[in-house]
This record gives sequence, C-alpha cells and structure tokens, in this order.
Amino acid sequence: MLYKAKLCDKIREIYPEMGVCDTDLNVNWNAEQKAWAVDFTKGPHRIRHYLENADAAACLKEQQCIGLGIEFGQFR
Repeated sequence: MLYKAKLCDKIREIYPEMGVCDTDLNVNWNAEQKAWAVDFTKGPHRIRHYLENADAAACLKEQQCIGLGIEFGQFR
C-alpha cells in the first residue's frame, strides 16, 4: 500500500499551488471506499477526491494525477 506522506508530497510537487500537506491538502486511506481520499481546502471551498490505488501509483510514477488536476483546476 502507498504511504500517505509520499503521495501528498508528490501531489504538492505536481500542484504546488494546492497548499501544504496536512493543512490545506490532506491525504488519507479510506477503508470504506478502498481508495485514497484527497481533501483540498481553499478559503470556504472544499473538495474531496478519491484516488484508486492504481491511480495513486500512476500519480507517483508518471508524475501526473489527471483526476486531481481536473478537480484542482476549479480553483485556478
């Protein structure tokens, strides 16, 4: 299983404007969804996006998180 700090750091590397891990950007394993829950907060707005393990692994390896990029694009 992937490690949350490593995944959060990679997301920050790709999308530095998304804030700080464990402050504006939180990554946690959601056992119920069997996916990584990525929570992003900017001002009064909050997004929760679920990353399947395969998508999270691709994010780490390929340095692209397409689903997150679409979600984060709402705040640019």
